[in-house]
Amino acid sequence: MSSRYVILHHTGFGEPHFDLMLEVPGQAGLRTIALACWPLSPGQSCPVRELPAHRAAYLDYEGEVSGGRGRVARVETGTWHAQGELLVLTAATGGIARVHLRPGVATATS
Repeated sequence: MSSRYVILHHTGFGEPHFDLMLEVPGQAGLRTIALACWPLSPGQSCPVRELPAHRAAYLDYEGEVSGGRGRVARVETGTWHAQGELLVLTAATGGIARVHLRPGVATATS
């Protein structure tokens, strides 16, 4: 089953990074993972950290973040599903990224 995802470029609050937000069936908020870089080329890795769940409204949001926590700009949207230990992200533009998430690191595969 595929669910929606969004990648937001988050600036103006700490180091600029990308927030990967995943819609998870049965979960009220979005699973959120801060990525140090995006996009990733096959074989490339980057540091990640799990963040608390974010509101589902972020799937469609772009703009100022409340509490003076910077600004987010939509970089990519689409659907995702798990394939074993991989996240398979299918962008609305048609591109596909396969990402293996491990504690502290994401690695793109081909």
